[in-house]
Amino acid sequence: MLTLAEKDYIRRHAYLPEHLPDYVYAISNAEPHLFREYLFYYGNGCITLIGYPLNGDPLKKDILEILDYAIERFGPQYVALTAPMSLMPPESCIKLAFDKYYRIDITNLKIDQKLRNTIKRASRELVINRENKIRDEHCQLISEFIASHNIDDDTRYIFERIADYLSFVPTSEIFSARDKKNNLVAFDVAEFAPKDYTFYMFNFISQNHYVPGASDIILNEIIRVSKEKGKLFINLGLGINEGVTFFKEKWKGIPFFDYEFCLYRAKGAHKIKTFPETSLQRN
Repeated sequence: MLTLAEKDYIRRHAYLPEHLPDYVYAISNAEPHLFREYLFYYGNGCITLIGYPLNGDPLKKDILEILDYAIERFGPQYVALTAPMSLMPPESCIKLAFDKYYRIDITNLKIDQKLRNTIKRASRELVINRENKIRDEHCQLISEFIASHNIDDDTRYIFERIADYLSFVPTSEIFSARDKKNNLVAFDVAEFAPKDYTFYMFNFISQNHYVPGASDIILNEIIRVSKEKGKLFINLGLGINEGVTFFKEKWKGIPFFDYEFCLYRAKGAHKIKTFPETSLQRN
């Protein structure tokens, strides 16, 4: 269990969605643990290590030491690693993925005229509402996306638990775009828990009530609210594919961390002697 001081420290230093224990717990029911500057989660026989320190630079040596500690303590069947560098040989990974995290520096953001025109046109047809409670119409859009896209089992698992996350975490908000007939055209989920960051968590668009620029007008509103809240950055998440990457780069999103994922069977590897049960002193 995390202490209140640890939770506050995480909130002040988080820059990735995986740094948010409440979000990860709501999605996976995995217990968060903070050791030194690194978070890891344990649940259902799996260790999930987030190889991005809350403070300081990510170092391969440090990440592997935290991994040794977590395996020694819990003896998992599987280990899921996310880190900005390769940690395991590719042939040992059951699942392997590479990507980049994107973010927008909103302190001096200037979007081009073409994008401003897109937002202006969409604003003639759409109204944006901020909501804290997920509705049936939101769940329907999620179901439509799952049914119409070729997504992997892990992504499906997360999408099917978005409602649980939204009901469990009060710092998340739904930004909904509705047309003049009150049809839900699109919605985003934004997370405002971190001190300096807003996390752009999920985006869903209706196929039946499509309006060009719906995602742009929603993100523009999220940026406006984020500035009001004193945020410095918006983490846009991973690139995913060319279309998603194009959208993020259009909004001046730039890669700020490499992402490598490896899921492997633990097999009792990476054993070490002992680690103390205390974290390093916080700033």
